[in-house]
Amino acid sequence: MRTDALAVAVLFVTALGRPTFAQVDPDPLIAPVVFHWSQVRTAWPTLEGGAVADGSQAFWRRQVTLIESAGFTGQLFQVSYGDEQSQRNHLAATRQRRLDQPAGPLPPRIVPFFAAETFPDYFGPKDVLSPQGFERFYQAIRAFFLMYGEYFPPKPGQKGLLDPELLAKADGRVFVALWWVPLTDYNLPGTFFESLSDRLERDFGFRAYWSVHEWWFRGGPDDVNFLFNGPKRVEWGRSAKHPSVDLLVAFWPPNLDGYTRDLFAARDGGVPYAAAWDAVIASRTRPSIVLVESYNEVTEGSHLMPSWPVSHAPGDVHWSGTPDEAHCSAQPCHPVEFTDAWGPANPWHYLDLSRRKIREWLRGAAPAGVDEIPPHALILAPRAGETVSGATPVAAVAADDKALREVRVYLDGWLSFTGTGSIDLRLKSWGLTDGRHVITVEAIDQAGNADVDVREFLVRNGAAAASRETGLPAAALRKRP
Repeated sequence: MRTDALAVAVLFVTALGRPTFAQVDPDPLIAPVVFHWSQVRTAWPTLEGGAVADGSQAFWRRQVTLIESAGFTGQLFQVSYGDEQSQRNHLAATRQRRLDQPAGPLPPRIVPFFAAETFPDYFGPKDVLSPQGFERFYQAIRAFFLMYGEYFPPKPGQKGLLDPELLAKADGRVFVALWWVPLTDYNLPGTFFESLSDRLERDFGFRAYWSVHEWWFRGGPDDVNFLFNGPKRVEWGRSAKHPSVDLLVAFWPPNLDGYTRDLFAARDGGVPYAAAWDAVIASRTRPSIVLVESYNEVTEGSHLMPSWPVSHAPGDVHWSGTPDEAHCSAQPCHPVEFTDAWGPANPWHYLDLSRRKIREWLRGAAPAGVDEIPPHALILAPRAGETVSGATPVAAVAADDKALREVRVYLDGWLSFTGTGSIDLRLKSWGLTDGRHVITVEAIDQAGNADVDVREFLVRNGAAAASRETGLPAAALRKRP
């Protein structure tokens, strides 16, 4: 998300004291930034193979569920040029989540997040002051809402082109986040964002609440956010009516050379991220809006998404010496203490931490000795719909923020294997009939909390394998309730 072009600019962020607020929002918007562009060059491969894995609907269904279960009430939805299919799948997954629980709470509401990558030319300066340039800029915004409307069309009796139910709101208006975009001139008229809202109201029937990068501040936005804008862990916005705060998880990009040490912020096992939440919890002011950078920006080490670090050494282009090395004072420096010491055993650690802190902020800390955080289970193999034969891998990751009690593997509903951690087995598929089968992995923690993951797969061995014995289901004990 950050670029070398901004490395100098972020050093000049205006230092603002926290304003005095009078309003308390009983239902605050809590949203991480969720990216759709594919990023795979990272020291933290995600559990599903890339920053956004395959971007399928199945993938985004899992991600929306994870974001929701962590306590987030919104998701800053990156609008990036060239990644429309992933965005469409994300919208479809969010829609399905809503249909799955029509009487339940809303899934994380969508905050469109526009930035330089929204446009075909990331670095090309945009003219937004001429009528033609303003129109081109607006059309990029309008295109997102038209796409959203395909998945959330107006309900009977609603006016306009879409149903805004799943769009996050602030001050009764649709919340829109706008990050850095290169402009030919940042000396914007004070009515710039009013003009954009006029167009949105004419086309879609709503006005927007604009939360923007500070370089847009002359255009009369509702608030300024400081996402991806420096190493500060906690940064308050400027709105006195609807207070906002941005929280930084970390910033440790293993592939970028254009940053000096003073821009880096350690992951450090989530300790600084937890301290950022503690600052919000302890504040006399309760923000209406909490923005977290980010969810899946794995190439910058700022992600919350489940992942597992691999390795880092002096030979991989970056320095990994001690922090007091002279090299670190003026050049890119990636000492190992900026990482998670290659990761906690729980790849979902940052999501669990988010869930615990959000709960503490909204409802107070959990009672002593009470474990409210369930474990996690994710089947890596076989993949959904995969056709297998012979001795095929069965692999799953299982973890808990404290300790697992048991991990159970069911084949077609029958308990076939038990363990106490991640699973790496071989299924002798010739012992199964050809056709559809279901594998289920259940993780149970010491408190009895549980998580389940399910995959359907196909077996194709042919008649020659019919008499051979199977491996995994031979130990079947009982049917899953």
